[in-house]
Amino acid sequence: MSSHDSHDTHKAHGHDQQNHGPHHVTSSATFLKILIVLLILTAITVITSRFDFGSANLLIAMLIAAVKATLVISIFMHLRWDTPINKIAFLCSFLFLSLLFLFTLADQATRSMDGANERTRAPVDKEWQHPSTLEKPQ
Repeated sequence: MSSHDSHDTHKAHGHDQQNHGPHHVTSSATFLKILIVLLILTAITVITSRFDFGSANLLIAMLIAAVKATLVISIFMHLRWDTPINKIAFLCSFLFLSLLFLFTLADQATRSMDGANERTRAPVDKEWQHPSTLEKPQ
């Protein structure tokens, strides 16, 4: 089989080099730097988990996790060097995830506004007891 035939076979199976786009090879030094940054961010996550920042706990944890996820996706998954449409798809997924969290947090924040419903208890004649603890009639 000649090299020309091999090239045609690759085209027939969708393996044409033009369809793949440019390939980027990341150096091991870059991977090592990102690993060190991820380990430092993990240490920061552990350290901040030991302090109570009140309502900012979730925000701090999510910010650190977002930075770590961005590093992994952009460097290890090569999104930094990928096509613009893949970058747009990734950013849109973050946008919708942010909206999900925003609406969830807005719901949690406004639940205390209808607190009268939470404090009203149904009238009960007596304390409930498990049937096995009740005396059986003779």
